[in-house]
Amino acid sequence: MLRQAAHGPVHTLAAQSRAMASLRIFHEGRLRFVCAATLRGRAFISDPADPESIARTATGRVPYAARRSGDGAPPDCWTPREWRQLHRSIREPGVTVADRQDAVPGICCVSAPVWRPNGACAGAVTLLVRSDTLPSHLPDMVSHTASRIGAALRRP
Repeated sequence: MLRQAAHGPVHTLAAQSRAMASLRIFHEGRLRFVCAATLRGRAFISDPADPESIARTATGRVPYAARRSGDGAPPDCWTPREWRQLHRSIREPGVTVADRQDAVPGICCVSAPVWRPNGACAGAVTLLVRSDTLPSHLPDMVSHTASRIGAALRRP
């Protein structure tokens, strides 16, 4: 159901942004693809294997921050204050999390949570762009895509 809801919006995001778009979930301690799209060519995304590497990425920060309080300690790469701030802000409408070459040199990333009708985080819409800076219009595009997928999950 999640893949069906995400396929069209993720493809549209890739086409409009001219970058790689995906929906990823955090499952069994790893970031897993639900779907992904690029405008053309191939894409390679490193698959961080340890919690600290995952937590450095924008994509990884979304599911960590969306966890309920008390569902485990945050990875050591972030201070408790940084995690509390992210945990408080992750449910705000339109929120995005950005990675400006923090995980991979030359790659900027922006992610937004997709919410299930029950309030649980279904995954993270992510846009990767080869750039030294994150273009200012991309966070709004990612947030809009996450909202579209969340709305599709609410439909019977």
